[in-house]
Formats: sequence, structure tokens, C-alpha cells
Amino acid sequence: MMKVITMLLFSLVLSGCSSPPPPVPVEWDKPGQSVNTGLPQWRDKPVIIPSPVVNDTWLLSIHARNYNETRWTPAVFYAVAHSTRIVVAAPSGADFFTAKNWLRRYGAKGIIAYQPVSGCLTCSDTHIYFSH
Repeated sequence: MMKVITMLLFSLVLSGCSSPPPPVPVEWDKPGQSVNTGLPQWRDKPVIIPSPVVNDTWLLSIHARNYNETRWTPAVFYAVAHSTRIVVAAPSGADFFTAKNWLRRYGAKGIIAYQPVSGCLTCSDTHIYFSH
């Protein structure tokens, strides 16, 4: 036991008394080297991480003509990812599938139902109703 303590103290003193290596001297006569030559490229990643527990009940409705060019709040993306039922009121089937593809792209996992808009000849907006 005494031998182990002596060896431990000897190694502690030996490692504590050693000095670190000297730093590498800076070569001031050489030109500087550029590290970042350009700005980083930004790419949008539409990844929505859903919350594991959603206990509240809520309703939200949005409307637009072009969903990709509209700036949405985080509440809309939360509703897309956490809705159990989504109703798309669109003037045509093509508008419904455009909205449905946008919803799936941003994490919609719930049922997406189609509700045709009738009685309006000049309506061009698509309305989406979220519920949980």
C-alpha cells in the first residue's frame, strides 16, 4: 500500500513539475492566409419536429393563393404538424392538391379532407382549417 502511494506521489510530482512545450512562433514576414473566402450558402430545410404531447384542443384557419410565397408564423407550422384533421376548402381540385402537397411537405400527418367551394364564381383563395 505504501509503495502504491509513493508511486502515485512520485508520478504526481513528476507530471506537475514538467513545463508545457513552447508555443510556435508567429512568422510575421509571411502573408496572411484567408480562411473564409465567401458567405455560407443558406438552404431552407422544411423539417418540422412535432411535439410528443399535445393535450389542448384548438382551431386555426388560413387562406392564401400561393402558399410557398406567403410568410407564415410559427403558429401555422405548429398547426400543420399537430393537426388531427385538416379541411381544405378550394375552388378546384388542382388547388386542393397544391395545398395538400404543401401541407405534406411541412409535416402534416393528419387527415386532409377536400371541401369544394360553391356559390362563388370569382373566389380564388384556398382556405385551410386546422383542428386538434
